[in-house]
Amino acid sequence: MYSEQIEKLIELALADGELTEKEKQILFKKAEAEGIDLDEFEMVLEARIFEKTKNKTTETAASPKSDKLGDVKKCPACGAIAESFATKCSDCGTEFRNIEASGSVIKFFEKLDEVEATRTTALYEQSSKSNIGIGTVLLWLFFWPVLIFIKGFQLILSTAKPAKWSTTDARKEELVLNYPVPVSKENILEFLTLSASKINSSSYLTIFSEDTKYKNAWNKIWLKKIEQINSKATISMKNDTKTYAEIQNIVENARNITKENVKKVFRVLGAGIIIILGFVIWNIISGKIDDNRNNTYTSVTNSAEKLIENKQYEEAEKLLDEVDNKHKVEIKSKIQLSKLTEKLEDLEPLLKNKEYSKLKMELEKLRWTKISPNSDWDLESIERETFKNFIEKKKAINNQMPEDKRAEIESEYSL
Repeated sequence: MYSEQIEKLIELALADGELTEKEKQILFKKAEAEGIDLDEFEMVLEARIFEKTKNKTTETAASPKSDKLGDVKKCPACGAIAESFATKCSDCGTEFRNIEASGSVIKFFEKLDEVEATRTTALYEQSSKSNIGIGTVLLWLFFWPVLIFIKGFQLILSTAKPAKWSTTDARKEELVLNYPVPVSKENILEFLTLSASKINSSSYLTIFSEDTKYKNAWNKIWLKKIEQINSKATISMKNDTKTYAEIQNIVENARNITKENVKKVFRVLGAGIIIILGFVIWNIISGKIDDNRNNTYTSVTNSAEKLIENKQYEEAEKLLDEVDNKHKVEIKSKIQLSKLTEKLEDLEPLLKNKEYSKLKMELEKLRWTKISPNSDWDLESIERETFKNFIEKKKAINNQMPEDKRAEIESEYSL
């Protein structure tokens, strides 16, 4: 009907009575290359499969199976009737082997690989570019308390969202959950061991990553399959307590891994919540402590100002040990301003007597002594306010003299 090459390929593909997706793709590709109508070709393939299945069924019905747990379901050793799904004879203890086709488990994983091969996109593409720039650094530097809350909230939302699931994942899930569990001891153990190996343990470092969420979703699916196998083993191995105990160990280990993964998520979230609550409480407490301390400093500073107004400078200086550096600079500046103001007031008679030369000399001699260190801008800014007040008072007297007699007054920025 077709060329010798295509007929040969069809014969090889249908040798086992089944046509896999990969075999079908190869045949269709070859048929298309030879200009064969694909709809007609598909109809011919289905007819060939039907004939092959029909012939195989006829041959199977014609040749009776042996009584070794076949249709008759008898023990091959003692001839006793075997119970359904049994892996061991209840009368003589003989283990039943090769109940299922030897390649049942292999065939399952081959089908799983075939479905995975149809995936068109990578699971999660990792970006090689770093998202950390100067803008991010500045944001964290100045707004880190707010960003901590935002990031924590984002993590909680991310945990609540399901993993990304493609059509390929849905097909694989359906295959895993609906594939029949074998009955023989060897196949049950093999199927269970391979299924348990698919359970992944999460790392604390990547606990909230999309990849970990994806693996945890598959952990749940494989655990369901393991529970299916365990249910079948419960029926099949009720007389084989030793093997069943081994199966229970594997099942329990798989359960523990998935439970531990969930616990890790809650541990990290719990730790994050504790840290955030601790941060909030610490801010509240430290804020109250700072308020109380500032109130104390303000009270001491007010007392010092009253003493300065009364010219009790030594008493005011005694209060310096009770305040912080900022308030110390403030008090010292006000003491110096008060002393210099007294000296400026003493120059008033010279102005009245128009002794401008002497007044000019005295004004130039009156200089502010710097209090704050040059390296501390905050302390210097506090002192500068009082220094400006001194310069203004000095200028007020200087401006009352004739312009050609005036002294050179320093700038308010010369501190």
